[in-house]
Amino acid sequence: MLVRIEQLDSGTWAPFLEAPISLLVLGKTGCEACKIWAKTLSNQMDEIASEVRVGTLLLDAPGLAHFKIAHPWIALVDVLPFNALYINGERVAEWAGGSIERLQKELNGRA
Repeated sequence: MLVRIEQLDSGTWAPFLEAPISLLVLGKTGCEACKIWAKTLSNQMDEIASEVRVGTLLLDAPGLAHFKIAHPWIALVDVLPFNALYINGERVAEWAGGSIERLQKELNGRA
């Protein structure tokens, strides 16, 4: 079963981050590593944690000024894809790159 990855935008990122458990994946248009990571997540997330909402946000998409103002740490992101794990609206972990093992470790540490 494939996990549906939500494509977030200026109107959807805020409620997405308030979910009980959400994984925000930051990327940019044309980022091949981001596309590979999204495909990996889509194929393997149901085996890891079906209750996790997964969403991607393209940092070069228009209309994200409010997101970037609300989350100034975004300016420090220099490696993509970049992951941020949120629980009930609070960012509890973050890491660069695509690693199922790292995601499992972070989720297991929060259980």
